[in-house]
Amino acid sequence: MRIALLVIGALLVADAAFAACAGSWNLGAALPAILGLPLLAIGLFYEPMQALFATGAGRVLKWLLVGGYAAFFAVFAAASVCIASYSARPPQPGADAVIVLGCALRGREPSPALAARLDVALDYLAENPQAVVVVTGGRGADEEIAEAQAMAGYLARRGLDRGRILLEDRSASTQENLENAREILAQRFPAGARTVLVTSDYHLFRASLVARRLGLRAEPLGSPTSPCLLFNCYLRETVAIAGYLVLGRLG
Repeated sequence: MRIALLVIGALLVADAAFAACAGSWNLGAALPAILGLPLLAIGLFYEPMQALFATGAGRVLKWLLVGGYAAFFAVFAAASVCIASYSARPPQPGADAVIVLGCALRGREPSPALAARLDVALDYLAENPQAVVVVTGGRGADEEIAEAQAMAGYLARRGLDRGRILLEDRSASTQENLENAREILAQRFPAGARTVLVTSDYHLFRASLVARRLGLRAEPLGSPTSPCLLFNCYLRETVAIAGYLVLGRLG
């Protein structure tokens, strides 16, 4: 048991370090460390912890830990099934608009994850020339320009007519992305628009929950995520989905 705790704890902490180096330090990167450090600590101080768990208060702590980890990973497994199955659904042609959700920039350019979303959107727009695209995302505290502005430039440099690009550059969350995009589309399509919602594959399920709650008719279209980062992304989405379902507004 001690070896298992040490191995699992060390792997989770190492995974967090890898994710932080590969991307940025966010909830997805931090969660494996949050989960792994207690296991690693119990493994490193196994004998004293066993003595603690033999006491009355220690037994309560032990079962809280066991129950907490079991509950979390049960929810994680269920959420992962939903995320994976939802991201596999292809949209139908003929949509009026494509909404692309923003994420981090690299300087004034889209990050690899955001570029992947835009490339998927470009493919759909090329096959559906009647559709416009709403690029979403404001300027973060550590960003030089608004995400929507960088996205519009990326699309235009790849040949998309700027007349087809609508900017939503005030939002700071998935919820605000979609609320503001809904307002923009309502002005252009008073009778309602059929839309395609583009984001990273792991993010589609939660984004679609938000869209549905806002009354948007949005078919999901996911961009691929590096397999090395999927575990971290799924962990983060598990917490975000649970938070959204409980609080109703977590973006």
